[in-house]
Amino acid sequence: MNAVLKRFVLVSAIGGLSSSFAFAGAKTQAAKEAAEYVLRKFGKDAAAEGAEKLTVRIESLALKYGDDAVLAVRKGGPRALRAIEKSGRYGPSATALLSRQGDKALWIVENPRRLKLFAAYGDEAAEAMLKHKGLAEPLVSAFEKPAARALAAVDGQNARRLSMLAESGELAKIGRTDALLDTIARYGNRGMDFVWKNKKALAVGAVLTAFLADPQPFIDGTAELADGFARPVVETIGGEVARRADWTWIGVTATAAIGAYFALRFLVRERLRAARQRT
Repeated sequence: MNAVLKRFVLVSAIGGLSSSFAFAGAKTQAAKEAAEYVLRKFGKDAAAEGAEKLTVRIESLALKYGDDAVLAVRKGGPRALRAIEKSGRYGPSATALLSRQGDKALWIVENPRRLKLFAAYGDEAAEAMLKHKGLAEPLVSAFEKPAARALAAVDGQNARRLSMLAESGELAKIGRTDALLDTIARYGNRGMDFVWKNKKALAVGAVLTAFLADPQPFIDGTAELADGFARPVVETIGGEVARRADWTWIGVTATAAIGAYFALRFLVRERLRAARQRT
């Protein structure tokens, strides 16, 4: 290796080390400030650790998960710090949620099952679980992201209705569950109100198909399910009959029928005349 190349390698190595030290130094400073903030905000809950230990732990998370970890600990305090440390492979998800939602997200992050659902189905699952607590978890577990979207779009009463439909088996009986849940997610409480009031009618496959094809008129009340089902069927049958008809054959048959009618009348009249003459 010549002298110029050696010098280049040495300078590059020194530059890399300097950048690393600068990066680590910035994380250390951010962690130290976060530790001091947590001690002030959370008082005795954080005092047992002390500023130095807190700084080391926060810095470790910051190096692993980035600045979101510092923000998450500032918002959630010692509980958030412990929750992220225990989250294992879901650490990035736990950190991201806590950095956005703060300590209210601890209800999800501290529970492995809920954290797994959030990691799988994202912010909509988190919104549904935070909004509806115990109702959301089994529904999201069973029906995944469509259920999360639907629950995030409705209020408490309609979340309970959806839960009742699922528990009773009526939701499965209606069928096309993902499409139905997507419709509820799109129209929110109005959509769920309609599904709840018409659950028996929607269990008929053709009725459900008509509703899912264009939910708006039914939800707005400008169309009824019976109309939505019957009209397309009648129109389809009528159109099919008209399309398949052989109008030439129909014309010939009609002409023949008319001719036969008048021939029969003539024959009957002649026989009656002959009978009168004999008498």
